[in-house]
Amino acid sequence: MSGSPDLVLAALHWVEYIGLLGGIGSFVIRRLARNRPAIMWARFPPMHIALGAAFAGGLALVTVEGIHAGALPGWELLARVASEGLAFAFCVRGVGYVAPMVVVATLLLPLAGHAASVGAGAEFGDAIHVLSAGMWAGGILALATLHPPDGWRGPEARALLDRFGGVALIAFAITALTGVLRASDQLHDVSGLWTTSYGVVLALKSIGVGIMLVLSAVAWRRGVPLARAEAALAVLVVAATAILASFPSPA
Repeated sequence: MSGSPDLVLAALHWVEYIGLLGGIGSFVIRRLARNRPAIMWARFPPMHIALGAAFAGGLALVTVEGIHAGALPGWELLARVASEGLAFAFCVRGVGYVAPMVVVATLLLPLAGHAASVGAGAEFGDAIHVLSAGMWAGGILALATLHPPDGWRGPEARALLDRFGGVALIAFAITALTGVLRASDQLHDVSGLWTTSYGVVLALKSIGVGIMLVLSAVAWRRGVPLARAEAALAVLVVAATAILASFPSPA
């Protein structure tokens, strides 16, 4: 992977990715909160804000890429933004098709990215990578917006973290596996992690994910309220992901 990232596109990707992950994570937390016994205060993380950000970022991306190319972007990007717009509209209006639209947008994401230059297997792996990342990293973003009545050390908050922990552990393992597979498609050898710009950003992203894993372990096992610290780190990790996506596509 050579060349330099387009930082304008990286910023727009970042907003879109944060929104998509936050939307997936909000859906996961809402579903876990409805399990018996229900945790009422955790049933409504601000999914509409996350999906609104995804749509706004995607729409701006379409505009900028259209200006750069002097023509409409490809159907993959247009369909993805349309799915994000429908997800946002359904969420605001209370229509029960939000999750399918978010999944469609996520499945379309690799079709307009670097994975499209590799093949269908890479595109599928990228889609699974984003969906699983949304379940744990997006879930952390959703948790950071909640305010437990008794604090994060209270019994209901502990119950929610226990429920989320089981889902997040599996989702993280899938994210890590698919991330390694995708990295092997873009870097020819391990030395690329420090000899190429793409590899350096990827290495920094991996370090951030590792720190998030440590913080999560502390939060779940010791009951230390670190949701906001984890969320802040997740935002930085997504920023690194957006920069990676804005590198020129390989030949």
